[in-house]
Amino acid sequence: MWTGPRALSSIDESLQSIRNDVVRLDNELKQLTHRQGGLQRQRVQLLNDIAEVRLSALDIGELKANFRSADQQALDILSQRDVAIAEIDDSVAQHHQEVLAAESRRTGLLEAVNQKSQALADIEAEVQSALEKDAEYQTQLAQARQAESIAQQAAQKVEQARTDMAEKAEPYQTDKLFMYLWERHFGTPDYSANLLSRFMDSWVARLIGYESARVDYWNLTAIPERLLAHATGVQEAADIEFEAVQAIEKQHLQAAGAESVETELQELRAEVDAQDDHIEALETQLNTLVSQRDAFITGADEYMQRCLATLRSAMEQADLASVNSYVRETSSSVDDIRLDEIHRVDRQLSELKGDLADVRAMHERRLEKLKELEKVRRDFKNSRFDDVRSGFDNETLIATVLGQFIQGLVSGSDVWRVIQRHQRYRDIGASPDFGSGGLGQIGDILSDELLRGSRRSRRSRSTWHWPKPRRGGGGFNFPSRGGGGDGGGFTTGGGF
Repeated sequence: MWTGPRALSSIDESLQSIRNDVVRLDNELKQLTHRQGGLQRQRVQLLNDIAEVRLSALDIGELKANFRSADQQALDILSQRDVAIAEIDDSVAQHHQEVLAAESRRTGLLEAVNQKSQALADIEAEVQSALEKDAEYQTQLAQARQAESIAQQAAQKVEQARTDMAEKAEPYQTDKLFMYLWERHFGTPDYSANLLSRFMDSWVARLIGYESARVDYWNLTAIPERLLAHATGVQEAADIEFEAVQAIEKQHLQAAGAESVETELQELRAEVDAQDDHIEALETQLNTLVSQRDAFITGADEYMQRCLATLRSAMEQADLASVNSYVRETSSSVDDIRLDEIHRVDRQLSELKGDLADVRAMHERRLEKLKELEKVRRDFKNSRFDDVRSGFDNETLIATVLGQFIQGLVSGSDVWRVIQRHQRYRDIGASPDFGSGGLGQIGDILSDELLRGSRRSRRSRSTWHWPKPRRGGGGFNFPSRGGGGDGGGFTTGGGF
C-alpha cells in the first residue's frame, strides 16, 4: 500500500515528466521558428543574387537596396527578438526555481504535520487501549449501542411502514372521487361547503362507501407518522447516550494531552495550507509567463511577425515576375541553379509550416496535460490525501493510470477518480471505529426527517481526529475503511 506522501511523490514525478516534455517541445519550436526566419532571409538573398548578376533590364541598384535594407531590418528585429526571448526565458526559469523551492519547503512542512499527526494518533491509541479496560466507559458504551440498536429498529419500521403505505395507498390515490372528497376533508370538522355542495358530496360519499374507506386510508397514512414520532424519540435518547460516550472519551483525551497536540497540528496544517496557496499563486504566474513565451517559441510574437512582414514587403516590391521570366529566357546555368534553390527553399518553408503546426499542437496538448495534473495534485492536497493516515491499496493501478495520463490515453478526471476510489485509512495505531466512532450508523437508513439537527452532523463530531478536506475534494472514507462520510473533531473545534 502506498502512503499518502508516496502517492503525492508519484504525482510529482508525473508532473516533472510532462514538464520535461514541454521543455523539449519548447526547444524544438525555437529551432523551427529560427529556421523559418533563416529560410525567408535565404530566399531574399537568392533573389538579390539573381538581380545583381543577370538582370540589367531592371533597376538593379534600387532592387539591391531594397533587399539589403530588408535583410538588415530582419537581422535587427531578430536580434531584438533574441533579447526578448532571453529575458522571458530568465523569468520562466526564475519562477520555476521558486516553485521548486516552495514545493521543497512544503515537503518539509508536510513531514512536520505528519509527525505531529502520528503523535496525536499515538495518544488516541493509548486512550483507546485504556478505555477498553475502563468499566464505566464500557458500561456507557453498551448502553449507547443498545439505544442505537433500538433507534435503528424504529427507523427500519418507519421505512417499512412507508413502503407498505406506498403499496396499499395506491388504490385510494388512483380513485378520483375518493381523493376529491379526501382533499376537501369530507367527514371531518375541517370540511366546509355550501348546501348544494354538501348534498352532492354526501351523495358521492354514499355511492363509493367513502366513510369506511376514509378511516382505513387515515390509519394507513397515520401509522408512518406515529412510527416516525416514536423513532425520533428513541433517536434522541440514543443521541444522549452517544454524547455520554463522547464525554468520557474527550475527558481521557484531554487528560492525555491530546488538546495541545491537536492545536499544534492545526497550526502546522495552517502553514501547509498557506504554502499550498503560495505554490498555486507561483504556478499561476509561471503558467502566465509560459503562455507569453509560447508566442515566441511558436513564431506568433510581434518580432517574428515584423521580420516576416519586412521580408515579404521586399519581395513584393521586387518585380519577381520579371526575375522569373528573365531566368527562364536565358541559358545561364547559374540563374537556373539559383531559381532551383528558391524553389527548394519554398518547399522547405511549406514543409516547415506543417512541422510548426504539428509541434505547436503537441506543445499545446502537453501544456493542457500539465494544467490537468496540477489540478489533480491540488485536489489531492486539499483532500488531505497526503496525510500520514492516508493510504492507497492499489498502487499498481494508480501508477498505470498516471502513465496512461502522460501518454494521453486518459484525462485528469480519470486519474482523480482512480485516486479517490483507492484511498483508504492506514492502520497507524488509533482506530476511527473505536467507541463512538462505531456509533451513528443509523443515518444511513433514516429518512430526511430523522437526519435533521444533531443526528445529521454526528459523524462530523467524532471524538477521534481524522483528516477532513480543506475545501471540496474527495475527503476520507469515514468511519470504516471503504465507507463514506467525513472526518473527526475535538472539543476545541475538531479535525484538521
